[in-house]
Amino acid sequence: SLLCAALLVGVAAASSTDQKKAIINLRQLQQGATRPPKTPPPTAAATRPPKTPPPIPVATRPPKTPAPTEAVPETPSPTIAGQQNIAQIVCSNNDFFTLCSYLEITGLYGKLNSSGTSTLFAPNNDAFEKLANVVDLTDDEIMGLLMYHVAPNILTYNNLMMVAPGVVETMVPALPIAVSTGADGDVLLNGNVKITTPDIEASNGIIQVIDQVIIPPINPPTRPAPVTPEPTLMGKSSKHSSKSSKYSSMS
Repeated sequence: SLLCAALLVGVAAASSTDQKKAIINLRQLQQGATRPPKTPPPTAAATRPPKTPPPIPVATRPPKTPAPTEAVPETPSPTIAGQQNIAQIVCSNNDFFTLCSYLEITGLYGKLNSSGTSTLFAPNNDAFEKLANVVDLTDDEIMGLLMYHVAPNILTYNNLMMVAPGVVETMVPALPIAVSTGADGDVLLNGNVKITTPDIEASNGIIQVIDQVIIPPINPPTRPAPVTPEPTLMGKSSKHSSKSSKYSSMS
């Protein structure tokens, strides 16, 4: 029993290979097995090195030469211009996570995901966070607000500089955005919204990144009516003469 206990302790402390050997020895001892007699080592005279048969040549095949493959041209990483549309660019940028979610909720994602020409004035996440600290908007109000940030044509930064002072149309009928320039010469939208990253080109338009959400004014700006020049004296006389000729032809 002491021998079995000692062997069991040795089994627990030994490695897996030693454990197997110890278990076999334990079984042999329990069954009354005796150790095999030691075989004396052979003398030097009685041993001869075994003859090593000559190696059999193995038929080898020439390695297969892989068929030449055509070089796969590297696909360049998509550039901003012309590769993605407005909706894809917005929703692939974490800076526009809030804007992307609003586009999907309101259904405007489909508008900016299709062909066409549009300009999106894109507020970043910080801009929407500032607005959320001031006012809570319903889904309908968010819909109208986003439509107010979309112009139905392409407006580059230079185009906006040429418009100022003036207005640009939006998707909201009769509610344009006023365009002006600040003291530093930068473009301002509705008097205080700045463009931080201009002219991000897309396959269906252009994106102007802005630092604030554009709030429609209470009294929206109107496009100035064209000035009609006062008729000159010559214009009056020609008008009268045409009338007189008309009357003369009737007589």
